[in-house]
Amino acid sequence: MPEFQEFGWNVQHLGLTDEVLAHAELTKDPLYRKIPKDRFAYYVDMSLQRGREAAQACRGMSIRELYRREGLRYDITDRSGTFHQLSLRAQIDFNQTPPEVVVYAASLRGMADAYRAVMSSGEQANHSADAKSGPGNALQPSGRTPGPHSERPPAPQDNELERLVDIHLAHEFFHYVEYRAGQFTNDMLEPVEVFRLGRRLVKRSSVVQCSEIAAHAFCKEMMGLPFLPNVLDYAFLIQTGSLSEEDFYREVEAWKSGHAAAL
Repeated sequence: MPEFQEFGWNVQHLGLTDEVLAHAELTKDPLYRKIPKDRFAYYVDMSLQRGREAAQACRGMSIRELYRREGLRYDITDRSGTFHQLSLRAQIDFNQTPPEVVVYAASLRGMADAYRAVMSSGEQANHSADAKSGPGNALQPSGRTPGPHSERPPAPQDNELERLVDIHLAHEFFHYVEYRAGQFTNDMLEPVEVFRLGRRLVKRSSVVQCSEIAAHAFCKEMMGLPFLPNVLDYAFLIQTGSLSEEDFYREVEAWKSGHAAAL
């Protein structure tokens, strides 16, 4: 296993701009290879812009205050987030009225080291703005805050878990904003041609991952993070030995090249 704290210091110097990490997210889309290279920047920039604009409208509020203001329920549970071999950290159920968010804390606990190494040293001062929800709230289920006599000073790992929970609450809140507006980010952008037969039969589809890029941008601005939060996925893979630092560095260079090709 790599010396993870060293990785945490090094990641600050990798040039992981919002655009580079957004391009990393874009590569996950099934239609990525169908996107003309000169259009990569369009999908990245427009998606980042929508997430940032949504965050501006929420400036000065904590994510849990936003949930209370919108009347949204959230359930922070220790149940497994694994379904049919797919591991989930959070999800939003639009079949509920209003939609309900579930955060699987058990799936987040192993990411505390990744958060500490990558986010803590560069996190902005407005961390404190999101702490209004009070200590110990990360483990309170169903959007309920603890009573005044149940609060206790959180251990460092509890602070990190709380931030991870809030990151995922913010991510899902952005998808609620899209749902409330009646238009997800990918549906606002130009579709990609996926099939053509002659001149008249043309099939186009939206780039779904654009919605995820926008959610990452919303989360970063809302929470005052130094990076888009999808960097935590790669940090966690390195921590667990599933991804080598060398392979990660190669991935970063590929993302940079892909983004640069569109400029």
